[in-house]
Formats: sequence, C-alpha cells, structure tokens
Amino acid sequence: MRSWVVVACLCVTVGCASAQGDEAAKANALYLAGKKLEALPLYEEITKAQPKEYLYYERLADCLGAKSLQLDDGPEAVNVRTRMRDAAKRAVELGDPKEFMKLMANSDPAVALDAVAGPSPGRDLVKEGEKAYGAGDYETAIAKYAAALEADPHLYQAALYAGDSAFAQKDLATSAKWFAKAIAIDPNRETAYRYWGDAILRYGRKPMAAKEKFIQAVVAEPYSRLAWQGIQQWAQTEKATIVPPRIDRPLPPQVDSKKPNTTNITIDIGALDDKKNPGGSAWMMYSLIRASYRGDTFKKNFPNEGEYRHTLKEEDAALSVVASSVKEKKIKPSKLDEGLRNLIAVNDAGMLDCWILVNGADKDIAQDYPAYMKEHRQLLFDYLDRFVVHGGVSPAEQ
Repeated sequence: MRSWVVVACLCVTVGCASAQGDEAAKANALYLAGKKLEALPLYEEITKAQPKEYLYYERLADCLGAKSLQLDDGPEAVNVRTRMRDAAKRAVELGDPKEFMKLMANSDPAVALDAVAGPSPGRDLVKEGEKAYGAGDYETAIAKYAAALEADPHLYQAALYAGDSAFAQKDLATSAKWFAKAIAIDPNRETAYRYWGDAILRYGRKPMAAKEKFIQAVVAEPYSRLAWQGIQQWAQTEKATIVPPRIDRPLPPQVDSKKPNTTNITIDIGALDDKKNPGGSAWMMYSLIRASYRGDTFKKNFPNEGEYRHTLKEEDAALSVVASSVKEKKIKPSKLDEGLRNLIAVNDAGMLDCWILVNGADKDIAQDYPAYMKEHRQLLFDYLDRFVVHGGVSPAEQ
C-alpha cells in the first residue's frame, strides 16, 4: 500500500523549472514542507492551467493519496482514490518515468489504502498513524505506530511506517532503527530493506551501504517487481548496470498430446554443431535429462508430489551436465558462445542454483525458492553482488 508513498519522499526535491506564478511557488513550498492537504487545491488549479506538466499531475496524485488516508472507507474515499489514479495516469501519459506513478496509475480505487488488512490490536493505531502521516504530522505518526507495535509486536507495518515517517523527517538514524525492527519481524519481506536503502542513499550518502540493502530486498523477494525497483534506481544514480548472466537454454521437452507416454524434444541442429558452435552438442544432454524427469526420475526424487513440475533439482542436474561436458572438452573460453561462458562461470563459482532461482526460474521452480533462501541467503546475496549488479563503486567508499 505504501510503496508509492516512500518513493514520493525521494521525488519531492525535484525542481519544477517551468513553474510560473505565485500559486505554483506556494504549492511547491507546501508540498516540499509535507503539507500535502494544503497543497492539494492549488495543484488542482495548476494542472488545469498547465495541463502538459507531468510533475504537477504527479504531485496532485500524491496529495490525493494523502487525502485518501484521512477518510474512512466509503464513496468519498473511492472518489478521491479514483481522482488519484486518474492524475497518476495523466502524469504517466505526459512522460513521468517514476515507478510509483505507474503503480498509482494501475491502482484499484475500490481497494482502500489500508495498512493492516487483518485483525490486530494495533490496527486502529496504524490507521491513526496513517492519517497523521498524510497530514504531514510525522511526530504524531511515529507515536501512533510505536503504540501499535507495542500493542502487537508482530505488526510489520507499524515498524515499517514509523521508519518511513522518520525518513520523511530526514532522520536517518531513527528510520534505520525502525526499519531494522521491521526486518526482525519478517526478514523475508522486501519493503523494509528497500525503504532503508532509500534512506541511506538520500540522507546517508553512502551508495555502497544503500546497495547492500537493495540487494537484500531482492534476496527477500526476487519475483517482486518492487524489490528490483530499488536496486534499479540505485544503478541509475550510481551509473551502474543490472545485467544478469545470459544463458540461452533449449526449449523444454513436451509431452506428446497424442501419445501421453511420449516426450518430444525440440532441438536446434545448428546450435548442436560443435564446428559452428564449440561445445554446443552438450545441450543435447540438457534436453535428455529434462525429458527423463517427465518420466520416473521426477517420481523417484519427489515421491510426495503427485504431478510433475519443473524443479530446481531438475534444472540444476541438466545445466550441471552441460557445464561439465563443455569443461571436459577443454575448449578455450574465447571460442565458446556467451551463454556457455556464463554457465561455466556461475557453475564454477558454486552459484548455478542462484542463477536458476533468481534469473532462470519459472513459476514451478519459484516454489523451491523459500527453502533454498532459508539455507543459502548469503550465497544469493553474493551471486547478485558478483554476477548481476555491475559497477557503481563510489570513490569515497572504495
């Protein structure tokens, strides 16, 4: 729910070069001071007068989001959230590149921006904190969130939003304390890591420390678009790149619809020609091993699972054989294609499973991630740091 709020905190310092007139200056001053409810009617008028400035629509949407937090859910709240969504859509149409605008533009006005969906003794206190936050009263918001966490020590949102409120006050030390509390409650949620990275990058000015938090966010939830958002924004700021190793695999075997006991393998003959593609013939073993899992191999390895699914174990077995086969042929790395070079590199580093789970997973393999992360969290972090995130070392932190 709050993903758009925290990113907004990062955007409020963006200047508006085209702002004209006292009304725009006043609206911007109120917005930058956190007085979004007071800025709201001004931005409503400004967007009418200057309908092609996406920054004004962005701030209008953010102000409407703040107003929605002041309302009990009902027709009025739905109306405000509808206006928020429409303003965000207009901002995106005009070229707003910010991720939180895209999230708001795709939001459902019928769904309340409610912090705690289920029953909790701290639920009402969190809602009170949200109202205070939306009004720019961050001290009261923190007090409410703290009381909510005391009432329910497992309430992740209370600690998270307290940190977000301290972030809005530019208080890095206090925000870090609250984000750490949220992580202690649930280390497998990405949000607190990402918020913490935002705070460090903005107010701590330690890019590598921020990078660590952003990578931890991806480790926590690698299949979440929001988890990747933090490290991608960091990379843009630090002139780094996010490029996972490219490993092109053959098409998966398919069961013949007319002969259920027959598995068909699709092979690119050209890719298997070692003269044209040194080492390429090893991919035949990949397809054969994967085909074997369609038969008895899966049942032997997963006796408690009724139906076949693509697993980490299957993919590791298939790719490991390819890597070993190519290495046995002692082909010079310079003669291998990029995919085989990358495969051998991650395999030699002991990080093949990390590549499979983070960059090569389908929905079936993704089911194996929680158990793997529980035992290999640091290895996943090291894989991302070494093979996926490239560059960005600040001279001050070398």
